[in-house]
Amino acid sequence: MIKKIITILALIALLSGCSSTGIKDLVEQPKVSIENVQMGKLSLSGGSARFLLKIENPNRFPIPLQGFDYGLRLNGVEVANGTREKKVTIGGGESQIVEVPLVFSFSNMVSLLPNLLSSGSLKYDLKGSIHFPWFNLPFSRSGGTSLSR
Repeated sequence: MIKKIITILALIALLSGCSSTGIKDLVEQPKVSIENVQMGKLSLSGGSARFLLKIENPNRFPIPLQGFDYGLRLNGVEVANGTREKKVTIGGGESQIVEVPLVFSFSNMVSLLPNLLSSGSLKYDLKGSIHFPWFNLPFSRSGGTSLSR
């Protein structure tokens, strides 16, 4: 009985020591960067875009990517959002490029058109998060382009 109590107390001491320094220090957070954003066709019925996310795993072991969520604003108007399941395993010390296609419809574009026509430019703001089994990792990127008339 005393051996069991000593074993349990030793385990509690060991686990409490891990929580204050250890477990968080054992796993490094992956790095997410937006490599490229490409606007596709724009028309009165909608448009398309795609962006490439680079996910770097600094750990020595693989990390499973489960999916991501995203939102795209053009000239301040939300035109696309969603969640996508994409299961990919990123090897230890490796990086992976993930392509995210976006399609937006006429209903979202109606409120964008007056500003788009008057300004002659298109500004985008892309935000979202990558889903891992234990946490979500946010990303964002803003930019713009002028439209030729």
